[in-house]
Amino acid sequence: MTFSRLSLQPGSPGGVKAYVLACLATLLVGALTFPFHDDMGNANVVMLFLLEVFLCALWLGQKPSLLAALLAVFLFDFFFVPPKYALLTNSIKYIVMLVVMLLVALLTGQMAGRLLAQNRELQASEERTRALYRMARELAGASNSQQVEEITVRYPANAATGSLLEIACQRLHYAELAQMSHVQSEAERLRASILSSLSHDLRTPLTALVGLTETLNVQSGQLPPPVQRDMVEAVHEQSVRLADMVTKLLDLARLSAGKLTLNKEWQSLEEVTGSALSLLKPLLLQHHQQVQVSIPPEFPLLAFDAVLIERVIGNLLENAAKHCPDHTLIRVSVRIVGDGAELCVADNGSGFPAHVLLMNTHQTTAVSGLGLAICAEIIKAHQGKLHLETGENGGARACLTLPLGMPPLMEDEPEEELLSYE
Repeated sequence: MTFSRLSLQPGSPGGVKAYVLACLATLLVGALTFPFHDDMGNANVVMLFLLEVFLCALWLGQKPSLLAALLAVFLFDFFFVPPKYALLTNSIKYIVMLVVMLLVALLTGQMAGRLLAQNRELQASEERTRALYRMARELAGASNSQQVEEITVRYPANAATGSLLEIACQRLHYAELAQMSHVQSEAERLRASILSSLSHDLRTPLTALVGLTETLNVQSGQLPPPVQRDMVEAVHEQSVRLADMVTKLLDLARLSAGKLTLNKEWQSLEEVTGSALSLLKPLLLQHHQQVQVSIPPEFPLLAFDAVLIERVIGNLLENAAKHCPDHTLIRVSVRIVGDGAELCVADNGSGFPAHVLLMNTHQTTAVSGLGLAICAEIIKAHQGKLHLETGENGGARACLTLPLGMPPLMEDEPEEELLSYE
């Protein structure tokens, strides 16, 4: 049995076991040296007793070493100092030896005991520091007050843990304030987006409707039937356009409020792009425009809502068809960039106005119109991003990115397809 395995508490060196062990160690030294003390000499016996007292103080503590010192002096006086088996001696030499032995044993025990106490205190301090470090690290990762409470329960309460707890609570408080500020800024951004979109997209049809209805009201009896019919058709067209914008406004409000439920499935971008092109065939025929779709072979499937992404691609193609000259080429390209898939729609038109390109730098759709605003929110809901830019050779270039996943295998697809609408 070794002393390190004893169940002695660091803060209680005067335990019963410590005193018992101190006595046993002293008796053992006396028993081992007694048969050989004539050959060893009393000086060496004294040294062994002092060594034993020192070790007791180092391992068992200050008070057990005091008992060991007293017992060692008693044993040395009784068994080794003449006259043997008596507590008194007439030799000044041995009296001085006993006094010096007692003093040295006491001083040695005290010094060793202090070292032991300091060592235990350092170990306890180191353990407290480790516990505080672990607690601070866990509190730094806590995201709510419930996690903070669960972490606090696992550690003893003291002044240091109280300070860490206070810091963690302050951090959570400021995080909540920052979140509230972010929510408020997002709400303000949505309000500004809606107001700007209303001003940007609704002013033209509303102005046309007001002018047409005023003309019909004032000059209805003077206008020939064909002119009246054209004006009524124009009113109908502008009314349909307004209804479509109101629908877009409602969709934008739902998207920004996070109430959209995505029906994600593994889909092919080529199929969704082809579906969007089919819906835009009348518009492309009207402008005699060509669309070139370029997708690498074996391009992986992506997880997205096919209806919403088709709407995004259709909106980008519609913008390109409306804002570039007739008989021009619209290019749709798909590639992998980093950990995402990028689809770009590029044209040879005049490019995006400067105020629309602000959507990239300010992360706002307030100046980009309802169509692009809805596209940006749909892509955002897919953890992607919509980026508008000017092409290398001029024209507008709109790129959307969607995250890659672990899709199932797909069959080889044609690399490039040229669709002509003449």
